[in-house]
Amino acid sequence: MNYRIAIPSYKRSKVVKDKSINYLINDCNINPKLIDVFVANKKEYKDYKYLESFGINIIVGVITLKEQRKYINNYYNDGDFIIQIDDDINYLTKKKGKSTEKFIEIDKLIKIGFNECLKHRTKIFGITPTNNHFFMNNKISTNLKFINGGFFGIIIDKDKNLDINVNEKEDYERTIKYFIKFKKVIRLNMFSLNTTYYKGDGGMVDSRTTKEQNNSALYLCKKYPNLISINPHRKSKYLELRLNSRAI
Repeated sequence: MNYRIAIPSYKRSKVVKDKSINYLINDCNINPKLIDVFVANKKEYKDYKYLESFGINIIVGVITLKEQRKYINNYYNDGDFIIQIDDDINYLTKKKGKSTEKFIEIDKLIKIGFNECLKHRTKIFGITPTNNHFFMNNKISTNLKFINGGFFGIIIDKDKNLDINVNEKEDYERTIKYFIKFKKVIRLNMFSLNTTYYKGDGGMVDSRTTKEQNNSALYLCKKYPNLISINPHRKSKYLELRLNSRAI
């Protein structure tokens, strides 16, 4: 199975090397030639250019995560198998009893995910968003469960109905749109990722505001009232969301 790994990155030329790339190459033995790092503009390219000496491809895309995701989708060919991963991932984890452990057989995980997509005739898979054994299990689900943007696989589909409209909560909208079209989204619930959301310089942190987060959340709830709602049990400075896992 042929696939590529796309990493959107902004103002994190050192972070992406020390974290996600280090994990992929040194821990997981991924061929660096399979990794495409998408940067915002030519100025950013200069900061990331040194990664080419490791065999990594640096591609000049566009600014903002929403538009970069769209650019990535258009960059590849229809039907290509693409993994998207954040630039600041420490490592992936796997449930082990009442704990989790570092997982390095990422090639195996990727192939399982895409094979499940083909089996169930859908084009997206992901992993559990919370690195906590309490929220993980050893099952593969196909119902409406959140596919976190930190790590997910897609089979490229040029359908404009799958384009993202919100600047924030874009992974919720993506999950919903793929579920609407394919009636299933794959989640490998035994896996998660170790990272620190909303922390550090660069990335989406540079542009995230409470107002835009909340506006996106309210838009999604109004647009898809039967599929998503505000989660009153999660306390945060942003409006938190929950999907209707019983939706059909």
